[in-house]
Amino acid sequence: ELAAQESAIDRFMHILSVLYRENPSAFSQASDIKGRKRIYFADDEAALLASGNTTKPKAIEGSPYWVITNTNTGRKRNIVAQLMAAMGYPHGLIERVCHSI
Repeated sequence: ELAAQESAIDRFMHILSVLYRENPSAFSQASDIKGRKRIYFADDEAALLASGNTTKPKAIEGSPYWVITNTNTGRKRNIVAQLMAAMGYPHGLIERVCHSI
């Protein structure tokens, strides 16, 4: 499924959706990840829009969360790596998933 996604944003969104489906409670605790100036996750679009001018929030399919998408691929990989680490995934899996974005 991941390989079928055409863009980095689509792969990023797909990964987040799968992570939420696999462990919603761990995802909710881990989604407190923030940048220096922006929040990355919120439970509504308005909170993300308020955190920056060009955040381009998208809803994470199958979850109550929204995520900013106006970041470069490296930042998307970093967000996924931090999220997966906080959720307790092993380092090797985190690396493989991040390189697939």
